[in-house]
Amino acid sequence: MKGERTKNYIEELIKDKGIPYLDFCIQRGYTPLFRCVSSANGEANGKELLALYSCTKPLTVACVMRLVEEGKLALSDTVEKYLPEYEQAFWLSNGKERSAKGEITIERLLTMTAGLSYNLCTPPIVELLKNNPAPSTREIVGRYIQTPLLFKPGERFEYSLCHDVLGAVVEVVAGKRFSEYMDEVIFKPLGMQNSFFHRTGAEIFDVYACTQEGGFTPAEKKNMHVFSENHDSGGAGVISCVDDYAKFAATLACGGVSADGYRLLKKETLDLIRTERSSLSVNNTFTCIQGEDYGYGLGVRTRLKPTEWGLPKGEFGWDGAAGSYLMVDSEKQISVVIGMHILEWPRVFTGEHLRLVECAYEDMRAEGLL
Repeated sequence: MKGERTKNYIEELIKDKGIPYLDFCIQRGYTPLFRCVSSANGEANGKELLALYSCTKPLTVACVMRLVEEGKLALSDTVEKYLPEYEQAFWLSNGKERSAKGEITIERLLTMTAGLSYNLCTPPIVELLKNNPAPSTREIVGRYIQTPLLFKPGERFEYSLCHDVLGAVVEVVAGKRFSEYMDEVIFKPLGMQNSFFHRTGAEIFDVYACTQEGGFTPAEKKNMHVFSENHDSGGAGVISCVDDYAKFAATLACGGVSADGYRLLKKETLDLIRTERSSLSVNNTFTCIQGEDYGYGLGVRTRLKPTEWGLPKGEFGWDGAAGSYLMVDSEKQISVVIGMHILEWPRVFTGEHLRLVECAYEDMRAEGLL
């Protein structure tokens, strides 16, 4: 695909906004249709190691749902079945503690209706880090419920640390570290050789932060969501590159089967993941949701109605704090991965991910590929 509209729009973004790093990749099936890699130093090649932040979440969902397929986990299971400390979870009503025992289920973790927050600076976590500078995933996750839940589980959607708890659940069910399990069932079989949970700052590509004025400044290569080499964050911990993540995206777009014939998930499972689950109010102005036409499925945003330019109902994906982005159109077996490494990107890039997807669909239609 020549991708003139997409190429021109990317050039405009870089010229007008000064985006220091952008990698756009669209595939149909397992075949790349168009790729554009741009960086301030002119040396980017698509293999840059990027902190995916919340683009980790779809990977975590795939791990959880694989265990569900195997009958080792059920959406209706309570979290304390695997993490007994969660029997102590509680919420407040009129100033009184109310037990949340039995209320936090695997499904509520996947749909972010468990009552958790995204506060990583609570006194129990601060105390843990003071006494143990290298806590494990299980130790960190155990501290989440030592302060009150925001609400009774099931009452509403709240973007939170649910996927980190799911990572700890996977560790218990699989009997190994979450990072080891993901490597075993996703990274190795999909050929994602440059995907990890932990790498030194020197190995990771340059990180930028968007300033209040819309400019860019170099940022520290430190992920505040990861506390130690022993902590595998299911919500924000994966380091990968666009080349690798595109393999995962294509597998999702092709009914859960990789280019080499490895079945990661059943098609029926993917259909379940991309079906809107929550009848509760979802904040669809939140940048990860990507707009008012999306709801929330099992750990991913999901499109509620088709666009005039080609996205179907049920298109799904997510994005991350540094601007990485996943889009999966299962009906057409099309996937899009965008690599960025810009913290606070919504200040200059809100709506642009989807606009780039629209440009690519317009190009496909103009070139007779749709």
